[in-house]
Amino acid sequence: MKKMTIFLILALITLRLSAPSSQCLYIEKSTQIKTIDLKLLAFYKVESDFRTKVINSLGYRGILQEGQEIVNEANKINARNGNSIRYTINDCLDSAKATSIWYIIQGYWNPEYNLRKAAKIWNPLASPEYYRRILKYYYKLKNS
Repeated sequence: MKKMTIFLILALITLRLSAPSSQCLYIEKSTQIKTIDLKLLAFYKVESDFRTKVINSLGYRGILQEGQEIVNEANKINARNGNSIRYTINDCLDSAKATSIWYIIQGYWNPEYNLRKAAKIWNPLASPEYYRRILKYYYKLKNS
């Protein structure tokens, strides 16, 4: 029951965001088909265990544990692309904005949306165990 509740909450968060079409679970809502990005959900789990308001001891925030360097990079990419949206570090505590930042970064640096590359971009200093945890949870979601 807890797993289904978390899944439904995350579905509501991500329904408004455009996810890459590969490796996604499709949910029908009226006449539109929306996607849930299983790769993103795996990062939610590993980074924060789905907690949206957590701030770690290094100042990384929110469901994706984003720091100032990620926010700055997303803002630079938006500026290069002519997008006027700018984010602040406090936006990382808003799941929808944090997820938008994720897609900006991944879309620019990882357009093929490779899971290993996504992990390296998100946490370049992480041990190999970090990627294994993401992969494990991704396959758990994919096969459930």
